[in-house]
Amino acid sequence: MAPFAGWEMPILYSGIKEEHLHVRSSAGLFDVSHMGDLLVRGDGAYGLMRHALSNDIALAKEGKAIYSHILDREGRTIDDTIVYNLGGSYLLVPNASTKDRVLEWLRSHADDAEVLDLSSEMACLALQGPRAEEAMRPLLDLSGLKRFRVTPASLPLPAANLPRELDDGGEGLRCLIARTGYTGEDGFEVMLPWDSAPALWDALLGTDGVYPAGLGARDTLRLEKGMLLSGTDFDGGQTPLQTGPPWVVKFNRPFIGREALEEQSREGGYPVLAGLVMEGKGIPRSGYPVLHRGEEVGAVTSGTMSPMLERGIALAYLPHDLAEEGGALEISIRGRGHPARVKTPPFV
Repeated sequence: MAPFAGWEMPILYSGIKEEHLHVRSSAGLFDVSHMGDLLVRGDGAYGLMRHALSNDIALAKEGKAIYSHILDREGRTIDDTIVYNLGGSYLLVPNASTKDRVLEWLRSHADDAEVLDLSSEMACLALQGPRAEEAMRPLLDLSGLKRFRVTPASLPLPAANLPRELDDGGEGLRCLIARTGYTGEDGFEVMLPWDSAPALWDALLGTDGVYPAGLGARDTLRLEKGMLLSGTDFDGGQTPLQTGPPWVVKFNRPFIGREALEEQSREGGYPVLAGLVMEGKGIPRSGYPVLHRGEEVGAVTSGTMSPMLERGIALAYLPHDLAEEGGALEISIRGRGHPARVKTPPFV
């Protein structure tokens, strides 16, 4: 366990590598209740979402979700988030360390919308891996729920009440289930009353093939797929043009930060986040310098030993001309350069 943003976080249960490989081959269960839960509702909810998100909420019809960045007026990423369209209201799941800032930012731009903080009332359990659907089947058949879709559900388990703003009045354990996740595998994120979470945790861990997994494995899993980590791969000083992915910004309507991004795009010359794979031994870590012909040209933001590739992988900000696929660089590890190649994620 380790403290983070006011929470005690489960880092590992049996071991990071073991949990990582089990998620890739079977199914792992994560407690990610530290994530925020912000509900935007009211007549102006749709307008606020179109104005505050870099991606276009118009692409998310009822029951769908989008991944987006929330930007300041200089186009810098405050946070990244998944936004669920619940049918006229929208549930955002920001990171724990930025939740309060996102809440304040949204409220400061909400003319005819209400932004509620339900974070202390809700938990989230993430079941991830190729056997996730099978593991959920004793509780609920989710074979018809497509990727990046969300649905209200009732599970045959002891129940507390969802926050009234989300409660559909069903029987059993009322929850929201989304086919989303942060591992690059198939899986589900179940958002439910915090005091009902232990019942679901116990039920899922009683299913054959499901192991508990901690935040250590969650980090190595997301890095293998090139997913961003708030506070590590961006810290409020970068724009989505730098971090990517390219589709996270839709310029088809006005939004906060659009003018700054357009100016940055015209000027060019900004560093971009790129993937690196070690050519030989060596494990890249956050802060390690990236070298080109002996000169420092960037620094690792996220780095680890990939359990699937059994070699080091990393993300780093690099000059545009050095971020091309296959480019040869070095990562300085304890003062010595180790060969690496640029590789566009996902790494596996």
